[in-house]
Amino acid sequence: MKDKPLILSLLVGLIMVLVVAGVSLLVKINSLSGFREELAKKNMTLEKTIEDLKAENSAITEKNKVLTEDVNKANEKVTELKTELTKLEKLKAKLEDNLADELIKQDSDVKK
Repeated sequence: MKDKPLILSLLVGLIMVLVVAGVSLLVKINSLSGFREELAKKNMTLEKTIEDLKAENSAITEKNKVLTEDVNKANEKVTELKTELTKLEKLKAKLEDNLADELIKQDSDVKK
């Protein structure tokens, strides 16, 4: 009989320890659940941001292609204009020579 209060107090103590451990686990689980939900929200936000950035990247890439084509066309035009300028400079030199010859010819005709 003397052992009954000791066993009873050990049993009550064990139950208290189990209750405290259970409550502690529940608090920890709730804390982790809230943290998990917060991470899930952040993950969704980051996924949306990634999708937006992918769309923006595609638009920029397309714009870059168009601009590259425009630059290439402009470079071709510059090359054509340089060629034309060279031709015109040759023609100008030829015309100046012809004009000089004509002036000399007229000058000599006037003197005769």
